[in-house]
Amino acid sequence: MTIRVFSDEDLERLRSFPEINREELIRFFTLTPADVEFIDPGRGRGPSDRLGMAVQLCTLPWLGFVPDDVTSAPAVAVARVSERLQVPVDELRAYGERDQTRTDHLRSVARYLGWRQASALELDELDEFLLGAGPGA
Repeated sequence: MTIRVFSDEDLERLRSFPEINREELIRFFTLTPADVEFIDPGRGRGPSDRLGMAVQLCTLPWLGFVPDDVTSAPAVAVARVSERLQVPVDELRAYGERDQTRTDHLRSVARYLGWRQASALELDELDEFLLGAGPGA
């Protein structure tokens, strides 16, 4: 039997962008020169793709995931990144019209940040730790 821990409203809130404070804004939404180069339009990316990818790049370390609706990122965060990239804020509305674009960008961002998939052994160890179960339990 499945037990629900969160209501639909709680799940939606947990999957969305939270409010951002000034410290988080500066810490997570400041693009380095290397970040800007990674997002560079020379890689065939238009303004909306560059801005959307930058929001993903900043969001992943901030939240540990990127909400599906990238366009709902905090306006102040989008404004900060758009200013750095010299891309109008409104360009974000056109981002990710294809789900595959957002997915491809997120995979690229994760690789750029050095994130990787956990191995089966690592997932087993995590299960043991979280559930307090012994090996093979």
